[in-house]
Amino acid sequence: FGASETGVSFGRYYKSSTNNYNFVAMEDNTPGSANSYPKVGPVVISEIMYNPDWPDGGSYTNDQYEYIELRNISAGPVALYDYVTGEPWKFTDGVEFTFPADTTVTIPAGGYLLVVKMPDAFSLRYPGVPAGLIFGPYDGKLSNAGERLELSMPGDIDKAGERQYIRIDRVNYSDGSHPEDCPAGIDLWPVEADGNGMSLTRKIPADYGNDPDNWTALALSPGD
Repeated sequence: FGASETGVSFGRYYKSSTNNYNFVAMEDNTPGSANSYPKVGPVVISEIMYNPDWPDGGSYTNDQYEYIELRNISAGPVALYDYVTGEPWKFTDGVEFTFPADTTVTIPAGGYLLVVKMPDAFSLRYPGVPAGLIFGPYDGKLSNAGERLELSMPGDIDKAGERQYIRIDRVNYSDGSHPEDCPAGIDLWPVEADGNGMSLTRKIPADYGNDPDNWTALALSPGD
């Protein structure tokens, strides 16, 4: 990306789980001192259902039940719309989805919403989730082997006249079966979320998300 938030520094964050570094926005500026903890939030990717596994004979294919849960971990409401640029937030990697171009899409403090592959399929499977919290459909599909999923807000326009985007949260997840793509040759992502009826779930929403140590496989829980 070619955009950055004013007053936010970037630095290397060491991940002990994988023994490598990510270059990310920092929570605080610390010139001349050790880097602070990464900046997390205000909205995070909290659950990823990338490989649903439902019984045969249904009205939809497995991938049509995919969903992504977003959580607001801040103490105030967050609009998924940038008032400066007049444009909404969107996913900039993994799937193609832009939130409605208005100011009404707001996640309250501690609240959530779901971005889904197919709203009709999702509502059939999860009738308890209010329709107002369901957004979609998105284009593309989540890779069953793993990929980078990224949520961003609008940033500046570059010299070529193109809008750049500021990363809000990124998760480079895996299905737990690709050691050749991982540092030290060990894939630490939970294999149970790969087509076994479970979703990839963030353990601690306020902790750094692009780290397999902060994810586990749990029974389906959109909105819980």
